[in-house]
Amino acid sequence: MADDVERLLALLPPIAPDIEREARVQQRCHAAMARRLSRRAAARSQSRAGLLDIAAAAALCVYLAATLMAAARLGWSL
Repeated sequence: MADDVERLLALLPPIAPDIEREARVQQRCHAAMARRLSRRAAARSQSRAGLLDIAAAAALCVYLAATLMAAARLGWSL
């Protein structure tokens, strides 16, 4: 059985490198990596913007709470 496999393998034509095909594959891989990197960068900038929005909303809530407390103190003192 091993002899049959060896004989069949010997009948296969030798593989010759195709430079043009390799260049196309390499170009597609580089393009895919560039797209992935740009998507990651966009996702990072969106998450940073989201964090800034949350921080701004929290600061506004603290400011409004302090303003309401000051107004309540002023109202009680009158």
